[in-house]
Amino acid sequence: MKQYEGTYKLWWQYCQTADVDMYKAEVNHVISFLQSLFDAKNYQFGTFNSHRSALSLILGENIQKDYRISRYMKGIAKLRPSRPKYNCTWDPQQVINFLEKWDNSKISLQHLSYNVATLLTLVTGQRIQTISLIRTSNFRESSSDIQILITDQIKTSNINKLQPCLQIPFFLENPSICPATAIKNYLEITREKRSASDDRLFITHKSPHKPATKQTVSRWVKNTLKLAGIDTDIFKPHSARHASTSAALKSGIPMESIMQAAGWIRETTFTRFYQRKIVNNTTFAEQILSLES
Repeated sequence: MKQYEGTYKLWWQYCQTADVDMYKAEVNHVISFLQSLFDAKNYQFGTFNSHRSALSLILGENIQKDYRISRYMKGIAKLRPSRPKYNCTWDPQQVINFLEKWDNSKISLQHLSYNVATLLTLVTGQRIQTISLIRTSNFRESSSDIQILITDQIKTSNINKLQPCLQIPFFLENPSICPATAIKNYLEITREKRSASDDRLFITHKSPHKPATKQTVSRWVKNTLKLAGIDTDIFKPHSARHASTSAALKSGIPMESIMQAAGWIRETTFTRFYQRKIVNNTTFAEQILSLES
């Protein structure tokens, strides 16, 4: 219901205007509704497919299987085909270099929250939803890393499918960007601010300190990217998953390791939706300007 809430609001508004029972509408009404959305905004095929699925849930499977709906959707697929959100991605090194300037033992709780959330997003290749669900009770620390089992339900949770286990290393070569050290500093600073009834890692940096939601963690990552010079009007927080995994492949890390870390079963998921060229738009210009006369 939460996923389809947007569809049902639009559908209810349409049915009120057209004087149609939203639970007993005919195929022609569904097509008319979809066409009104097509004319209103530049929605892509995936949006219309989601609307169709939502309406079939309340109108019956005959809507989903009707040949007229199928033909209409084929037309949408030709006119508004699904396209990847990003044609390229940013270089994670730019963000790492920025975070390296922060001293985790001296910065504010707000910036420490930014630091830890962004580092974990980059070094795990996981969705921000997964990062936001980290619980301190699931920590297993060794001399080389901190292992974190994700026990909450996530987008890819399924029967007989293993939950993610994040491996956060101690990066002793450069403690300023060591994710495991950053976590321990964060826990130490927030110890007195935590609620005994909730063991989630991230809490809000403003009082009262409550468990941070996925939206809050996402905003922290976005703010960090912006501070590091990434164009957040183009690249959203989820692009960190594209950037880190694409950079890992470029650096020579085996595909199997990338898939295991990010939680992908099929290689095509990465190659179709996440593997992008890391582009520096100033490279060409800088080379031209540096040419010797």
